[in-house]
Amino acid sequence: MNLCSRRQLPISRPAGLPVVLPSSRNSFRPGGLILLALFLSLSGGLQAVASSTDDQIATLKAQKNDAIFQVQHIVNQPVTQLKRMPGMHVPVYSPGWFHSGAETPDFNTVDVRTTQQFPYVDQYVTSDLNPGVVFLGQELEFNSMTKYFITDRSVPKKKLTEAEMVEINRLYRVIGHCEQQLHELQNPEPLPAKIQRLISEHKPMVVGCLVAVVVILLLLRKRQTAG
Repeated sequence: MNLCSRRQLPISRPAGLPVVLPSSRNSFRPGGLILLALFLSLSGGLQAVASSTDDQIATLKAQKNDAIFQVQHIVNQPVTQLKRMPGMHVPVYSPGWFHSGAETPDFNTVDVRTTQQFPYVDQYVTSDLNPGVVFLGQELEFNSMTKYFITDRSVPKKKLTEAEMVEINRLYRVIGHCEQQLHELQNPEPLPAKIQRLISEHKPMVVGCLVAVVVILLLLRKRQTAG
């Protein structure tokens, strides 16, 4: 008899026993849901950061420009001008009132009160830019740390009060802060370096989150195995 030609009889499954299907490689895993959720959250977060960065840049530029406008308003206040009369002793400053150029103040540290000078000791003074006109020397000042914001160099500048110089110092700090923030936003550090810095700054929190994720994944795997 040929053994290969024998028909195999079907094996019946005992009643009441459940059918166990083989696990599929494509079956859904809860751990994958967590990773997917984290990825989607990061993607949405990056988009939100991009849009909010543009808003921050616009706000900072507006704040900086407003502070500059206020400084210019204080620095360029009008001074008394009188008609030059015969017999007046009037020193003439030349060429003009100011040399060309201006030093950019260190907006984060400078105190304009320490650089205020009073070089105009005569009662009346003028320059080769102001024929027939004199100015009161006691009303005038020169300050190298406000010269940067002079908009009209054809006339001398008003002697500022203590309160006005304190306000300029405050506005300078606003300008310095805005410039620093704008530089950071417009020249972001590379993503790997940023991630490393954030991890370093928030190490306990990062470690705690990683431990929590590992524990959750282990619990989910144990539950899946038991089921």
